[in-house]
Amino acid sequence: MLYTITAVSPEVEDFAIELQIESDATFAELHDLIRRTCLWEKHKPSTFYVCDERWRRERAIPEKSLEDDTMDEVELGDLLDDEGQRLQYIFDPDEGRGLLLEVTHISYGKHIDAPLCRRQHGTAPQLTTESHDVAQPKTTEQLLAELNAAALADDDDIEPTDDELFDIEEIDLEGFDFTEE
Repeated sequence: MLYTITAVSPEVEDFAIELQIESDATFAELHDLIRRTCLWEKHKPSTFYVCDERWRRERAIPEKSLEDDTMDEVELGDLLDDEGQRLQYIFDPDEGRGLLLEVTHISYGKHIDAPLCRRQHGTAPQLTTESHDVAQPKTTEQLLAELNAAALADDDDIEPTDDELFDIEEIDLEGFDFTEE
C-alpha cells in the first residue's frame, strides 16, 4: 500500500509538501523524509500525533521514549488506514511548532523503492525561531503597577488618589503559589 501524505504549516501560509511513502515504512522514515524535504538538520526530539477529524490528538508516537512505542517501532500501516486521516508532526516541542499532515490518497497494489517528495510549494518554516531578548519574570510589585496603569488608562485626565492604588501590603497572598527569584 502506498500513502500520499500532504503536509502544511500553520505558520507559513504558502508552504505545502506532498509525500509518498509505503505503509510498511516506520514513522521514523516519515520523520526523515520530512526533514530531508524541508532541509532541516537534526534539532530537538520530534513527535507525531495521530489526530481525529478536528485535529485533537489521540495517540503520540515520539522519537524517543522510555514508556511509549517510538517512531522506529511503529509502522505507518499500524495506525493509518483511511484517506483523510490526520496527523500532527511537532518538530519544535518547546515552541509547539509543527506541521499538519493528512493522508490524501491510498494506492493499493502500488509500490515505490524509497519514500519521496512528489511536490513542494513554498518555503518550509525555519527550524528555529529568532529568539529576542528573553524577558525576565516580573515581580509582584511590577505586575501590580501594570494593573494600576491599565485600570487608570481609560480615564487619563483623572489623577488616582493613594487609596485607589493597589497596595501589596493589603493583599492576602496566602493560598497563592508565588515564587520570586
